[in-house]
Amino acid sequence: MIRMGRFVITRDGLQPFDAAARDLLANVPNGEPITLEALYERDMIEHRRIMATIGDVAKALRTTPEKVRAELLVATGNFTLLGDVLGMPVVAVSSMSRRSMKDHELHEFWEEAQEIIRTTLLARVADAAEQTRLAELLSLQIA
Repeated sequence: MIRMGRFVITRDGLQPFDAAARDLLANVPNGEPITLEALYERDMIEHRRIMATIGDVAKALRTTPEKVRAELLVATGNFTLLGDVLGMPVVAVSSMSRRSMKDHELHEFWEEAQEIIRTTLLARVADAAEQTRLAELLSLQIA
């Protein structure tokens, strides 16, 4: 499969967004059709809210959002166990990108992840006020 660049729709039509897209267009013979693959639609407001919540939890745990996201993906079964590499177990977590996760899959993941945050991660937050704030934040979110 050829790795295609990203395009953006402007008033002038479809335009290349990155160098890979410009290279692709420069090397296509005139009249040759180009097939574009659309990304899965994504409720970006919901996605940003999820990522902000993961960021808040990470800050309360004094770690990075990437580590919290990875922990949630593993806890919800969104990973592949690759086996031992150099004597260490290796896990590849799934991506939450539009290319990899459809909107309904993101919502299913988040329903499970919120429960894991409530039952496991919040107990590790040292500051009781922050723990309460995060619990309230999660209770306000639509599951």
